[in-house]
Amino acid sequence: MKIMTAAILCLVLAMTPVLADDTAPPAFRVALDISARDDDARERVGMYLRNELRSLGDVEVSSADPDFKLFVVLTEMSTDRGTRMAYVLAISVARFFPDGYFGTILRNDLANADEVSRLLEAVPVYERQFVSLAGPSEANLIETVTASIRNLDKHLLEPERQGE
Repeated sequence: MKIMTAAILCLVLAMTPVLADDTAPPAFRVALDISARDDDARERVGMYLRNELRSLGDVEVSSADPDFKLFVVLTEMSTDRGTRMAYVLAISVARFFPDGYFGTILRNDLANADEVSRLLEAVPVYERQFVSLAGPSEANLIETVTASIRNLDKHLLEPERQGE
């Protein structure tokens, strides 16, 4: 009986990598750049953002070859006595230029670099910006992170998924 149980366990363990390989690659890769007054706040908001982004199902949080980069600023508003009144969360979304983009406009000898630089000044770098105000509790901060990622998904990622 022990041999049969061990054989079944080995079979299940052997099949696990095969089953895991059937997952589709993420549709989006997102990098995070988080600024906050202290490391603890930066780590907490980073954890909340990563959790929310991963919960979308087709987003991978990675700095390797990202499609978008989120520049996040977390500020705490305090009273004169130093009591936290609210959090302000600002997220600016930058989109990276697609592969080969500059090859279509920049000559190999860089002779037209000045002209291309002038043209690029009119190209928007930031795709969207989300700014929100949350109450003073950690639960309020989590809620505003969740709402911000929901807005990112609705206004930027979902249209991309639909090919708009």
